[in-house]
Amino acid sequence: MKRPRIGIFVSVAAWLALSGCAGTGAKSSVEGMTLEESPGDLYVNMASAYYQRDQMDAALDRALRAVAEDKKNPRAHYVLAIVYKRLGKTQEAEKHFSEAAKLDPTNPDLLNAKGTILCVRRDYDGALKEFQRALDNPLYKTPEVALMNAADCSRRANKPTEAERFLREALTANPQYAPALMAMAKRSYEIGSYQDARGYMGRYSRVGQPTAEALLLASQIEQRLGNKAGAKALAESLRQRYPDAPQLMQL
Repeated sequence: MKRPRIGIFVSVAAWLALSGCAGTGAKSSVEGMTLEESPGDLYVNMASAYYQRDQMDAALDRALRAVAEDKKNPRAHYVLAIVYKRLGKTQEAEKHFSEAAKLDPTNPDLLNAKGTILCVRRDYDGALKEFQRALDNPLYKTPEVALMNAADCSRRANKPTEAERFLREALTANPQYAPALMAMAKRSYEIGSYQDARGYMGRYSRVGQPTAEALLLASQIEQRLGNKAGAKALAESLRQRYPDAPQLMQL
């Protein structure tokens, strides 16, 4: 008599039970930036709070006020850039990222942002240099963010081995960093390492959001491993949670 595959069902159960708030916690700053006293910091703090609550109109208003109050405050330009980026206003975001970087050229968060802009422009070598400059700062509190961006940029540059190395370094810096766990699950799936992919998805399910992309990947992994019941349950969860998601076309 075969033993039941306990790990499979625990993993799937974790996915199906994952609440919409799992893995998220209130942050006291925007994208890892802390605040110090200055005339515009009150509005920076308010913009950050609204951003975290997804109240983007209010976040934009306070960020604009922060810049108007103190044009020499790099945090004000940074939070405004983050809001503009979220709103899809790329040119405005780049303008304020650049201004923030000029005002505080050694800030690792700003170097990371600059690297992201260069990567979008397909200046992959330049982007990786900026990510490395951010990582060279021993005071950088969230190196996993720059490492994840470096991995994504390497992937865009068609360097999958280098991308995987950055992902592993990101998880060494923060083993519970959800974006890197998801990316490693996807990478493992693509190269046929389905057990490893399941392991990464199991870790992701404890800290990340059950997005349509995540549920699809989890279902595909279970299908490859022969767990038809688990794959079906995950696919059904995807249909129920995201009835209009394009990922449904891949089931």
